Amino acid sequence: MEQTYQGMLDGEQPMPTNLMLLFSIFSGAALVWSPRLLENLNATQDEARAAFNNYCRLAISILEHPLEPVQPSTTAIVAIATLAHLLANTVGYSVKIGLLQTRCFLMTQALQIHRLDTAQAQEERRVKGCDMIEVEVQRRFWWNMVASDWLSSFSGRAHEGTYMFQPRHMRVNYPSNTDDELLTAIGIQQDLPSSVPTAMSGPLQRIRLATLCREMVDALPSILLDTQEPEYEVILALDKKCHECFEKMPDFYQMNSESIQRNQDICKERPYITWQRINFHFSVHTRLCRLHRHYHLEGMTNPKYAYSHSACIRSAQAVLELRRAMDDIDPEDGGYPARFWRVAQHVFLAALILATDVSFNPNAPDAEARKTKVLAAYKTLEKSKQESGSLIEGVQRNMQTLMSTLQKQQPRISTSQPRYLTGMKQLSVAARETGLNSTLTSGPGELSTTNEVDQSLQMQSGCTPSGGLTDDIGEEGWQQLWSDFVAVAPDLDVPQWNSLLNDIDFGSGWLDGPV
Repeated sequence: MEQTYQGMLDGEQPMPTNLMLLFSIFSGAALVWSPRLLENLNATQDEARAAFNNYCRLAISILEHPLEPVQPSTTAIVAIATLAHLLANTVGYSVKIGLLQTRCFLMTQALQIHRLDTAQAQEERRVKGCDMIEVEVQRRFWWNMVASDWLSSFSGRAHEGTYMFQPRHMRVNYPSNTDDELLTAIGIQQDLPSSVPTAMSGPLQRIRLATLCREMVDALPSILLDTQEPEYEVILALDKKCHECFEKMPDFYQMNSESIQRNQDICKERPYITWQRINFHFSVHTRLCRLHRHYHLEGMTNPKYAYSHSACIRSAQAVLELRRAMDDIDPEDGGYPARFWRVAQHVFLAALILATDVSFNPNAPDAEARKTKVLAAYKTLEKSKQESGSLIEGVQRNMQTLMSTLQKQQPRISTSQPRYLTGMKQLSVAARETGLNSTLTSGPGELSTTNEVDQSLQMQSGCTPSGGLTDDIGEEGWQQLWSDFVAVAPDLDVPQWNSLLNDIDFGSGWLDGPV
């Protein structure tokens, strides 16, 4: 940044790729505004959202410049990846945004990054010399891209069960566990063991979780063999791997009270460790929910699958508890869970699992406590509209899908439309007016800055042509939702429930950082 600004002061023309990277970083900074930051800058939320939109548009305009095509480079790759990451986790995933990610991949192929650490490449660097900072950045980018692919392969999304990056087709070392200050152009001064926290501890742990997801996909039957059920022993073996993942996390990522107490000083020195710790456990528990979900209801009556029933409930409860813990972190030290699709999707599904369980067994000793957790989770999601208009549109769209399905199965729901459904209809109309739905479902083609992305960014900022989002549905609305749900849920059989859960999808993008 200093070089770019100094160059402009000296009358030089800034490099487009450098500007694209800076605008992508600036847009990310604007996205994670906090009240304290706004106060220091004497700015408002609307100004922060407008800055996010404008920086995104500027970065895309450079990428789409018809006369100056962006050439493959490390800077260009990181800029495009940052932009795609931000858009996918704020306005939702679409083919258009997927093309940005694909463009990154094609650039890595052009630069031969997938062969970065072959014997030949290493020998060439030894003989000719190289900038080790650039090499290390390429490793970091490569494994961030691969980890995103593998994490998405077992996350409950539409493309679940598939991944693009085959380990045998790459030779790239893991990034070093070191702080940036220890990385120089001539080499890495110190590569620390995983037990020592660094700025790279989070990305390296993310790679380990991603590898677990890939192994789970490889162990389960192919999605092409839709009639083939996995052996239950495979499910139990994968469950064991997930719990081993908990155990093998560095001590500063452990969630037990003793580890948290031991690592208080580390978390003060590196506040992001607290956010990462919650995030990683959140990620594993969402995978455990996904792993056992197919056997969740059957386990209520079939002793063979009883473990899956209890495991699914435990992890669903853990997801909701971890989501609440995210709100306890100082916004200056972590992320903003209410602004990201990935968090909302997993919270929604965890709440739905608990709601389903209570509806099938309303007389269970802890049924009322679970109901309270479910209602609290849905209220948390509804409040997210203060942070992201497009996110809450996705939440409400799924609730509408859920209740519409239940109504088809059981006509006992009152024909009078509850307030929460009226709000959903209003928001759905607003989304169509802004073109959001066409953005999320558009076919292959070039990314259009002036229409599709701009419309999606408008929704991200919480604005609609009608002047705003719907009002909160209120306590009465949530109680009505629960009553409607409990009235019809027990009449759906297990296959119908499994089908419904599989159909719930936010249409969202690759997982937000860290996982």
